[in-house]
Amino acid sequence: MHFSRRRIVFIHCLALAAVAWASAPAGPSAGITLTNAEVEIGIQPAHGLILGFGRRSQENLLWVNPHPLSSARHSEWINYGGDKLWWGPFVDWLKVKGRYFPPDEVLDEPWEVKIHEPARVVMRSGVSRWTGSRAEREIILEDGAAGVVIHNRFIRHDNNPQRLQLWTVSQIQPPLWVWLDRRPNPGEPGFVNLRPGLWDPAPHVRDEPELGCVRGLPSPEGNYMIGTRGAWLAAVYEKFILVQQVDPYPEGDYPENVSLQLFSDGAYVELETLGGVANPGPGETMQNTVRWRLLDRPPGLDDDALNRWLRAQLPLGDLPGSG
Repeated sequence: MHFSRRRIVFIHCLALAAVAWASAPAGPSAGITLTNAEVEIGIQPAHGLILGFGRRSQENLLWVNPHPLSSARHSEWINYGGDKLWWGPFVDWLKVKGRYFPPDEVLDEPWEVKIHEPARVVMRSGVSRWTGSRAEREIILEDGAAGVVIHNRFIRHDNNPQRLQLWTVSQIQPPLWVWLDRRPNPGEPGFVNLRPGLWDPAPHVRDEPELGCVRGLPSPEGNYMIGTRGAWLAAVYEKFILVQQVDPYPEGDYPENVSLQLFSDGAYVELETLGGVANPGPGETMQNTVRWRLLDRPPGLDDDALNRWLRAQLPLGDLPGSG
């Protein structure tokens, strides 16, 4: 397993960010750490990122680029790692921006911290010239629990016809595998190969309809990206299971016919959630919620028993269409 054993000391993580982003303004963009009795989360408003999450004083389950400024850049875009909010659909990027990458510049610029409480942070981006919208994230550390609730919002500032989709991207340390919730419409396959031009996912992906999941393994050989219709993803490590669950689902249109995405890049794996497409008017807001849970993995369970145990921990009944 390619799992970093570094202790999760968020002040170190955020100090690294401060060095990499020395040109970022001080004050609202300073790093923030939220901590309860179970977990801690590190937030860097300098680029609207979450840079750390895990048990207190233990491993950081998020991947952070150790050398962001010296790393190879993708179309001049610097990948700092961590968790971020982008606007979708991705299939619109070329049409709207005239390019696929880099992403919307305003989402990489400093975000304003609107609220900073002991267990809650609200930060807001500037206005996108492409969508006429601001992004906002409300990050709430659950009281006494190993979980975080993240409310993601787009707030339409200017009159703009561009449709929007809330899209979260978490770059994590490579797990043993990832389970993606699997709820295809009649006649659809269990999962979709979203980027056929990348590496063939077949050796690393297995449809498991009997478990109601698709299993994705990290790929050290090359990149692949798949997606499913579903409400949650679970990254399974030796000792932990990191779950991300999106709500509401399946409300809205999904242009690529998926609400969950898994991207494998060798150094890291991405857990991605998508909300339904909407087109808010000026002054209107669209929102979804992504809940993170960090579970201690029970020892000695085979895959079937582990999957059943995992499902018992998830409040699937409060999600539309969970059945």
